[in-house]
Amino acid sequence: MVNRNKSVNKQRKLYQSLVATALLTGSFFQFIAPVLADGTTAGTSISNTATATYEDPNSPGTTINSTSNTVIVTVAEVAGITVTASGVTDATSSPTNTTVQVGDLLIYTYTLTNVGNDPTRFHIPNQATTTGPGTVSGTLPDGGTVNNLQYSTDGGQTWINIPQGGVDTPSVPVGGTVLVRVPVTVQNGAQTNDVITVTLGNTPGDAQNQLRSPDGGDVFTVDNDNGGAVGEVDGVPVNGTREASATEQIQVGLTVKTYTLATILKIRSGYNNAGTTAITDDKLTYDLSLRVESNDPTGQGIIPAALTGTSINVNGAASTHILVSDAIPAGTDLAIAPTAPPGWQTVYTTTPIGTNANTASWTTTAPPLASVTRVGFINNSAIITSIAPGTTVNGFSIQLAIESTATSPLTVANIAQLFGQTPSSNLPVYDESGDQNPSNYSGPPGNMTPPGVTDTTGDGIPDTLLAGDVDDGYIGTPTAPETGTDTGNNNTGDGTPGGEANVFTLQAPVASAIFNGPQNAPDATGPSGGTDDDFTNKSSLVPAGTAPGSLLDPQSVGFTNTVKNSGTDPGVLKLEPTPPTVPGDLPNGTKVTITYNSQSAVYTYNNGAFTGPVTPITIPNFAPNATLNYGVEVDLPPDTQLSTDINRGFPVPIIASIDNYTTDSNADGIKDTGNDTIFDSSNITIDRVYTGFLKLLKVSRVLQGTGPVVQGNDGTFSTDAKKPAPGNIIEYQIQYSNISESQSGTGNVILNADKVVIIEDGTLSTALNDGKNNWALDNDNNTQIDTSNIVGSAKDSGAATIQFFSGNPANSSGIDQTGTTVNTDVTKYVNTVTGVIAPGIQRTFTFQRKVN
Repeated sequence: MVNRNKSVNKQRKLYQSLVATALLTGSFFQFIAPVLADGTTAGTSISNTATATYEDPNSPGTTINSTSNTVIVTVAEVAGITVTASGVTDATSSPTNTTVQVGDLLIYTYTLTNVGNDPTRFHIPNQATTTGPGTVSGTLPDGGTVNNLQYSTDGGQTWINIPQGGVDTPSVPVGGTVLVRVPVTVQNGAQTNDVITVTLGNTPGDAQNQLRSPDGGDVFTVDNDNGGAVGEVDGVPVNGTREASATEQIQVGLTVKTYTLATILKIRSGYNNAGTTAITDDKLTYDLSLRVESNDPTGQGIIPAALTGTSINVNGAASTHILVSDAIPAGTDLAIAPTAPPGWQTVYTTTPIGTNANTASWTTTAPPLASVTRVGFINNSAIITSIAPGTTVNGFSIQLAIESTATSPLTVANIAQLFGQTPSSNLPVYDESGDQNPSNYSGPPGNMTPPGVTDTTGDGIPDTLLAGDVDDGYIGTPTAPETGTDTGNNNTGDGTPGGEANVFTLQAPVASAIFNGPQNAPDATGPSGGTDDDFTNKSSLVPAGTAPGSLLDPQSVGFTNTVKNSGTDPGVLKLEPTPPTVPGDLPNGTKVTITYNSQSAVYTYNNGAFTGPVTPITIPNFAPNATLNYGVEVDLPPDTQLSTDINRGFPVPIIASIDNYTTDSNADGIKDTGNDTIFDSSNITIDRVYTGFLKLLKVSRVLQGTGPVVQGNDGTFSTDAKKPAPGNIIEYQIQYSNISESQSGTGNVILNADKVVIIEDGTLSTALNDGKNNWALDNDNNTQIDTSNIVGSAKDSGAATIQFFSGNPANSSGIDQTGTTVNTDVTKYVNTVTGVIAPGIQRTFTFQRKVN
């Protein structure tokens, strides 16, 4: 029989040795205390719906409402196990043996934790896997036998040998732990800096709380018999038998991913038509800038580095430079020799476009400008050796002249490129203009992928720049760029893949031409770059509490459009609606009213066609360069969908047509008769009605917290119902996005969401399972609210002011606090967004609640 005091003293010494060894070797481990589970009953349903109000700055003072979907979580009965490394100690250390040496006995300790919400037993094998110069063997200090693992259910005060074939422990309460220790003897031949690794359990990648795949050496849960343990719930866990494993070593290495994230940006900053109707004397100016990121938007865990040069051919010799390159588009020549910003030089190449810019031959001496195929800029290595993260270099400017042989219309499309390297590693850096993604990464922020096939190591960083990974930078089909288009001339392309071309069309005046567009912008351009899909966006009102999936009878919405005679001859102007490109985009029964002065014409849309008055609105003597405004009213029918459900508005194209005069009847130099009722030219603008445009999507996920390991896909943000257990944390996220059309062109009227206020009130439920917010209530009547605020978790991804309220109703202004009653916790969050949410922008409001 072991003397208890003697055993305790031995354990205390071993524990002190464990701590000391961990501190000396720089190991990380936790000393885990039991977590007491008490609170929300399994099966309780917790509902959450967010609401918001906002305005259209074009209609100040008019409030629009938005309501999110409802997400529901239900507390479930689950089994759970984690195995964590809890340190390595040298049991044979002494004043004369201060390092791990041949023959030393190392003790690897692991903690098994019940992270389910029901008592369970653990099965522990009498085996562990080792790598390196060590074997599972040795006599443990307090009586362990050779080659035996041991376990302790009392925090290490007493240890029990694990027999061959393993052992099922006694019942472990929720949050309870079992310690396991593995003896390892250092073998002959061990060298300094060798790593001895020990794994307890058997899961791929040391996965925690996984559904068991039976293998030798598994550490897994064993459900108690019904009634076989205190607190045992009848039945089997809904998630089956779970297993886990952990690996521990006496030395730890760390790999840091460092890479340069650089972005080349390009805008068309000027257009000069030289005051003539011909296009051959026109000039276009472009401004470029180079930005080196200080933060990682890719989601790849990259530490941003400075940008340095790569090897290119300059003046006949290989040299190292950062290169900004721009190919000369078809139909244009370089107008003047560019002036580089301080610390940079202008370079030129006449190498054919088929050769990529980074392998072309560059020169600092300007050749005849008409022969230049690309113009570029390189850093002067004597002045600038690198560009630090967080730095933007401006001042790159290029002017193009239209060639004398060009014919109207001419579409000019071009893209800029950037080449460089990451210092120390020399990893290649390459980017194309037109979007905000750095280093040619593709995809949305936080979930980008590296370009091309250059990530041969699979670490999310390009390591080789193959010829096929680089575009030649020349747009072969300007009217439909193979690279995609930066339609807004503001680097807002989607970044998938590569960059997006800047596109502009030049056209000489003709006898018959007309512009029809938004108010005061008749020559606006749309997403295609042309003038037949420019638009004005407005929103109807949406009543408060209108849930996703609802149908409504929207109020009529009014528009003002401007039309201009851009031809050289006058004529008769006609205004009327025309069916949308996709007939189903406009619901049947939509009424459209066009007004001009005292004239009014009403049309009804059904089955892809408008029916209306026999005589549309016509305006005679519409002179060259004249403009006029006209009105449009759109009345959508009952049972119209919410725009936030279908992610679009309802377009009403309005076509303006001109029937030009051909005869000057009074010889005053102005044609005034001779129109033949055949309309010579026309132009379309789109009046688009949205039934709400700020979409609220509520998603949730479950974090482990002090509870069991998260089950299945519950740890991933989604709208799916979740099953958290006591101690888990529910993270709610409201993804609020402006789903309206962005400024993809010029002169369009867009919908910014202004004065956005998002309200999360957890006290709205009046009856259990009524589908309203009940996350701040005591639904199971156990004297504490079901979830409690996690202090510091309420955050907006952008600038915002978050206010906290307590009580029921949640009207008492409070602080960011946590408690178990409505008066000591946060029961309502009010998130007031700073500034406007522009079209296409999504932000998130996130907060966390712990399941009590």
